[in-house]
Amino acid sequence: MSQFGSRDSSFVAHDECEELMAVFAAVVYERGFGATRLAEVAERAGVPLATVSQQWPTEVDWLLETVAVSTRQLFARVADSFMSVEGDAAEALHQALAAMLSTMAEAPEMVSLSLVELPSLGPLVAERRVRAMELFCTFLGPAFAALDEPPPDPEGVSVCLAGGIWELIRRHALERRLHELPDTLPAVSYVCLSTFFGIDEALRVSARPAARPGGVG
Repeated sequence: MSQFGSRDSSFVAHDECEELMAVFAAVVYERGFGATRLAEVAERAGVPLATVSQQWPTEVDWLLETVAVSTRQLFARVADSFMSVEGDAAEALHQALAAMLSTMAEAPEMVSLSLVELPSLGPLVAERRVRAMELFCTFLGPAFAALDEPPPDPEGVSVCLAGGIWELIRRHALERRLHELPDTLPAVSYVCLSTFFGIDEALRVSARPAARPGGVG
C-alpha cells in the first residue's frame, strides 16, 4: 500500500483507514462497484481481509463511508477557497467554484463513487443524495447574505443551481471526462454569479483563472 499522500489524487488519506478508502475507490473506478469485492481490495492494499471486514462488513458500508469522507474533504476545500478572498463576494464565489471543479477533476475515482456508483443503490442512498445537495446549498448561504435584496425563494434558487451543477458533473463522470471539469468554470461561474450579483459582475469575474495556492490569481 502506498504511503499517505503519495497518490496522484486530490483526496488526501490522513490515516490507514482513509488510505484503504483510497484503494477501494481506485478499484471500483477500474472495475465498477458491482464487480468489486472486499477480498480483492484487501489484496490490492496489502492487508489481511480481516482488517477490512472488521472496519466495513460489506462493500456497501465501505462505499457509504468513503463517499462521506471524500465529500467532507471537498466541502472543506471549497469553504477555504471562499474564505480566502476578502472584500469581493463575487470573486470569493468564483474561486470557491474553481476549487470545487479542480478538486473533483483531480479525484475522478471519488466523484464516480458519489455520482455514478452511489445512485445505483437506489432508495438506500436517496437520503444521502438529498443531504449532499443540502450541503452545497449551505455553501451558497454566504452569497445570499451578501445581497442587498435576496431572491423571493433562496432555497428554490439554491436547489436549481445545485441541481444544474450536479447534472453537469454527473455527465462528465458518466463519460469519464472529469479531467475536463475545470474548463467548465467560466460557464458555471457565470450562471451562479449572474444569479447572485447580476450580469455585469458575472462578466467581470467569471472568466478569471482559478487562484494559485496562497492567493487569488
